[in-house]
Amino acid sequence: MGKREEVRQRTFAEILEAAGRMAETEGWQAVTIRRIAAEIGYSAPVIYQHFPSKEAVLHTLLERVNGELAQRLRAAVAGEPAARGPHLAAVAYLEFARSRPGLYQLMSGAPGTDVDASTRRAAADDVIAFTRELIGAWAAETGAEPDSVEDACDLLWGTLHGLASIGAIEDVGFDRALRLADQAVTALLGYWSAPTTDPEGHPQTTEGEK
Repeated sequence: MGKREEVRQRTFAEILEAAGRMAETEGWQAVTIRRIAAEIGYSAPVIYQHFPSKEAVLHTLLERVNGELAQRLRAAVAGEPAARGPHLAAVAYLEFARSRPGLYQLMSGAPGTDVDASTRRAAADDVIAFTRELIGAWAAETGAEPDSVEDACDLLWGTLHGLASIGAIEDVGFDRALRLADQAVTALLGYWSAPTTDPEGHPQTTEGEK
């Protein structure tokens, strides 16, 4: 790697680090190209050599933070029984939101992030894929048969996002959010494990049962 490429990569990383740091301390509305430039001691045109806009900075950060979350989730369940996977992943998710509040706000579309929902969803592809694997492995180990793995994934993801949101409220806090997460995940898994019922509320039987 040549010296010019080393400088380019270092500056690229400094831009992202500065934007994330400013967001954590001041919120995303404070993050601008000029502020980033001042933070790392460059002029705004230097920043534009790497990113054409603030939105481009945010998109790159969004991809990276989703990658970090996916790594944490996978690490949390690695080597553990699949039956415990959803509980372990829930803890990892909330601990991530607690430790990276500014970047979590970027993922969830907080004011000032200026990233549309479809872009946020696309950046979360790896997290979504992991969640499908998680539910699939849990179902295979426990013998549960959720009506729809996709619906189950969205329910789990939506529940954890809601708990992360209230965990950020000062008089609620993440310790309580973690306790609620354990209850919520237990309830969801219990629901998905229960026999399905017909429209009149009668348990449905599987083929060959009487």
